[in-house]
Amino acid sequence: MSIQLALDGHSFSTPLPAAAGEEPVEVELLTPKTMLVPAELFDEERGAELLAANGMAPSGDECVVCSDPAQETVALMAVPAAALQPVTERFGERLFYTSPLLHAVATTTPVVWLCLRSGLLYVRVCDPALQLAEVIPAPDETDILYFIERLSGSFELKHYALRAAGDDPRALMKLLGPLFSEATCE
Repeated sequence: MSIQLALDGHSFSTPLPAAAGEEPVEVELLTPKTMLVPAELFDEERGAELLAANGMAPSGDECVVCSDPAQETVALMAVPAAALQPVTERFGERLFYTSPLLHAVATTTPVVWLCLRSGLLYVRVCDPALQLAEVIPAPDETDILYFIERLSGSFELKHYALRAAGDDPRALMKLLGPLFSEATCE
């Protein structure tokens, strides 16, 4: 299940299933207020402070949730409490959260993984270790191109492979593929 946050509210990618069973329920949160934290530096009590230090301070109606803190990397996300209320009421302790930013990119060569979902561009740059991970609001091609231009100032993209994913990976690959050494869709 995925919760997509938009300026006019939130939506669920699928109808909420019944609460029966004991299986864990994974909820993918699509929000620009997402950051990754190494597990050894993660402190759930200080999540709001970490987001604020990264320029993503939660607003008054937002709460901070995290992905599985037992993993090597933890995603911190600020989301409107009202968006989480229906799933929290239905699934309680069985819930766990994730983000596209946690997508593992297995590579031994330089790769830029781009995932465009609901107007948000999720970016992971690996060389082969993770160099950059962030979420960029990108409602149209102009925003994507501007970000890629800025990214090319830090990384020589012609030496990186592009892995495109998301709502329309082929369009993303067509738009940006020529800037990279190679381009593929996931």
